[in-house]
Amino acid sequence: MSMDIASIHSGSNVQSIPQVNPVQPTEQSKQVIQEQANIQQVIQELATMSASFNKRLSFSYNDKIEQTVVKVIDTSTDKVIREIPPAELQRVHERIREVLGILFDERA
Repeated sequence: MSMDIASIHSGSNVQSIPQVNPVQPTEQSKQVIQEQANIQQVIQELATMSASFNKRLSFSYNDKIEQTVVKVIDTSTDKVIREIPPAELQRVHERIREVLGILFDERA
C-alpha cells in the first residue's frame, strides 16, 4: 500500500505533544535517600566490627510491633546469642496491641 505525499496537509491540524519533564526528586525524598545511605553505611561498619569479635549482627523489622529487631549471632555456631528486644517482650508487645485493638473496636 502506498501513501500519496500530496494528500498530507501542511501540518495545521497537527497537535503538538506537550513535553513532560522528568520527575525531579523533592528535598524530602533527597533527605530520605541520604538517610537510607547513612543507615546502610552504619550497618556495614557494625558488621565489620562485629566480625572481629566472631559475632554477626542481623537487623530485621517486626511489622506487628513496628520495631527494628537486632540479633547477635555467634558465627562459629550460627546460634542467636541475644535478641534485642527479646522475643518474649516482642510477643507481649504484640498481645498488648491486639488487646488494645479489640478493646477500642468493641467501644466504637
